[in-house]
Amino acid sequence: MTVRRAAGVFHAVLLAGGSGTRFWPLSRDGRPKQFLALAGRKSLLAASWDRALRLAPPERIWVVAPERLSRPVRAELKHLAASNLIREPSPRDTGPAVALACATIARRDPRATLGVFPTDHVIRDVRAFAAAVRVAARHAASGALVCLGVKPDRAATGFGYLRCSERPVRGRAVGVARFVEKPDPARARRFLRSGEYLWNAGMFVWRAERFLDELERTEPAILRAVQGHLAGRARAWGRATRLSVDYAVMERAREVAVVPLDAGWDDVGSWDAAARLLGAEGGNGRDVIRIDSAGSAVFGQRRTIALVDVPQVVVVDTEDALLVVARERTEKVRRVVDELRRRGRRDLL
Repeated sequence: MTVRRAAGVFHAVLLAGGSGTRFWPLSRDGRPKQFLALAGRKSLLAASWDRALRLAPPERIWVVAPERLSRPVRAELKHLAASNLIREPSPRDTGPAVALACATIARRDPRATLGVFPTDHVIRDVRAFAAAVRVAARHAASGALVCLGVKPDRAATGFGYLRCSERPVRGRAVGVARFVEKPDPARARRFLRSGEYLWNAGMFVWRAERFLDELERTEPAILRAVQGHLAGRARAWGRATRLSVDYAVMERAREVAVVPLDAGWDDVGSWDAAARLLGAEGGNGRDVIRIDSAGSAVFGQRRTIALVDVPQVVVVDTEDALLVVARERTEKVRRVVDELRRRGRRDLL
């Protein structure tokens, strides 16, 4: 039986390992989505760092990223301590990444409470976000694994949902009855009407040792791989099962709670979402001419771009590639990346 210590200070963990294939051609292997300024002048990664500063000082902010992205992360985050960049030898999904962060931080601070936050999302109301994290941290101190669940504003089918054990109320935690996979439109409408569901935004708060205890019970192979990696065993990391943190721990964990978050959250999951953030005719084209092309968005600053009778499309113009896609089909952009890989076009990845 694990002995539970009093919770320690708060650490913020930023996950910076996404590949961002749906944002090709701006997003590339060496500069994926989180390095792009999709919702303002700062990159999504830099904006995530600024939010983390509301929660912890720089010495308690950590970034988890694949080895191949360590240099661009350091270039983007000038105040990140070298020792606080947690390098994954290879991407193994968020389960091993989060486990590596928890084990690393627990070595420095065995009583640490930490928050885990993706770096490729947009949060407009930073004050509301910080308030929700503080509520979550108070509940995590008593042993709960706490999710931040986003209050739905539409019947979205692209997100997982959290069913609450009681109607969620802003400013307090409630139990999570179950995790629900991405629903079809009819179920999503029912979820929205019921008021019992929140979007699963992939943001969590817990005590590091508490998470590791659950991981030992649910996916011990991941924990062994992380411990072996930290002990210097070269091949240990490759034995970590590729699982999301939801599948690895959260869906089977005990004492799971959720704090509602109403802070203007958006996962910016596609070019259509990026255009929506910037307005009905979104985009950052320097010189764009639209003729009978309402709702079309242009991302590009290299040359004049003219649209004639092509409503509801997204155009992304870069030095070596041009993307034109219907706004309602921007989820399919990742198939372009798959085709480029099949053709061996590493120059465009």
